[in-house]
Amino acid sequence: MKNKVIFGSLAATFVAFMLYTVSLRHVANTSVQIVNQKETVKKKKSKTGHEPNVEAVEFPTHVKVAPGSNSDWTKQIKKVMGKDQSYQVSVQDLNSGRFARVANSTKAHGVSSTSHLFLLATIYYQEEHGKLSQREAIKIKKADRVKGENILQPGIAYAVSFLKQSLLRGSKTAGNALLRKVKPRQINAVVKKMGATKTKFNKKYMSHPRAVTTAADLTKIMADLYQNKTLNRQYANSVLSSLHLNGEKPQVVKNITGTTIYAIGDKRTNVALVQGHGHAYCISVWSNSDQQFAKLGKIFNDFFK
Repeated sequence: MKNKVIFGSLAATFVAFMLYTVSLRHVANTSVQIVNQKETVKKKKSKTGHEPNVEAVEFPTHVKVAPGSNSDWTKQIKKVMGKDQSYQVSVQDLNSGRFARVANSTKAHGVSSTSHLFLLATIYYQEEHGKLSQREAIKIKKADRVKGENILQPGIAYAVSFLKQSLLRGSKTAGNALLRKVKPRQINAVVKKMGATKTKFNKKYMSHPRAVTTAADLTKIMADLYQNKTLNRQYANSVLSSLHLNGEKPQVVKNITGTTIYAIGDKRTNVALVQGHGHAYCISVWSNSDQQFAKLGKIFNDFFK
């Protein structure tokens, strides 16, 4: 009887051991399956991960020339601007209609001081249509005031004419006040009338960038002013006169003398309307460097002598 009990205990122990072994194997196999599943998921993620948008990348070597561009002008633009920087150049003879548009960047780019052209054109457009007067006064608010500027004081009203002058002298406070009066949507509507379809003024004057545009759009705006299309002669000339009287000239006209120049610009964007020697032409340029702007402007002025 005692042997039977011992044998039964051994048999039970053996069966339990076998069941335990099978259980371990099952767990081990289950673990391997889980790991394999994780590895499979990782591989799927690597295949479907975020890819860079190649179409959004612009390469300096991909130069595009607008159909009908003057071949001699095109060659000069390519030669001066080179292959190491992004750029847009637009030149137009305002008398004959000859032009050249050469670029290795097609999108609209941010501008700072050049945006004053859009704001001024809209102010004079509203004056022409009786929606604004240069004698009208705009009170400076605390929110308009830019740190470090002391000419315009909060609580004091200044005439629109004075604010325009202050704007061209670099007053950001004046820009804030004028933009409260002349809304960004109105600026965008006016420049669109002038043919600038890629130009957009942001909601706030202190935005970075303040506005976006292209070299081609800048040429269209200047040509529109010269030809008195959107603004009549009096108000179009007022815009150009404001640019002419602005003391600081951009790089693109730095080496040009003996002509009448209407120009505005910043470190990356310049636009100028040049009259002299019986000619009138517009040149505008955007680039990530302004090192070649002066040379480019001089070469094209020589074309018109």
